[in-house]
Amino acid sequence: MITRHTETKAHPFITVICDNYTTREDLEASWGFACLIAHGGKNILFDTGSDGVVLSHNMARLGIEPASIDLLMISHQHWDHVGGIYAILSARRDLRVFVPRSFSVHFQEDMKRYGARIIDVDGADEILPGLFTTGELDGPVKEQAALVQTEAGTVVITGCAHPGIVRIVETAKKILPKDDIALVMGGFHLLHNRDDEILNITERFKTLGVRYAAASHCSGERARKLFSRQYGDHFIALGAGSTIGPEHLK
Repeated sequence: MITRHTETKAHPFITVICDNYTTREDLEASWGFACLIAHGGKNILFDTGSDGVVLSHNMARLGIEPASIDLLMISHQHWDHVGGIYAILSARRDLRVFVPRSFSVHFQEDMKRYGARIIDVDGADEILPGLFTTGELDGPVKEQAALVQTEAGTVVITGCAHPGIVRIVETAKKILPKDDIALVMGGFHLLHNRDDEILNITERFKTLGVRYAAASHCSGERARKLFSRQYGDHFIALGAGSTIGPEHLK
């Protein structure tokens, strides 16, 4: 039976749908990232992976109905984060889609053909109570990240972290200065970084008070191993099928 995800004790508040890795044999891995955030009674999809077929397959296996998505956030306009978007827009034609202001006009107009209501993101903003965007951050690729306030602290969700993963965490601290950083998860874009650079980032995370780390997607195997070594039990090995609730972040 297809069930609607809500923020209750019965369901995790984050479910990874697409990733380079899987944690379940019935799910498909593909280069890219997408996760569901169940927050405030709403279903927020963050990114759509690289392939609508994989996205649809994994959502069906996870019991997530595309038509149940209330809001879509896209981190940046790269194929591995927007590839599944039409599988969602076809099922929910009046969907609000939050995209960085730098998204191409052509792509925005194409989404509007499906009835999408495009909201251009510039600066930091509260999209829903307790759900924030960092705003469009400059970098090699302009990008936004999501911040979710939970009882365990702020959860930072990144697509690829092109503006720099440490900078994104620092931005989260500026936006929500009174909140602890419970978790930073998603793509950290460290595929080509040296070990010493990655270790410096793990130390910066600790200095910034990041309690849990979940490097995935474009982070690279070395980064996952080094974060796991430095964070121990507080490293979460993400993959399609991973679920996270506030009780996991204590």
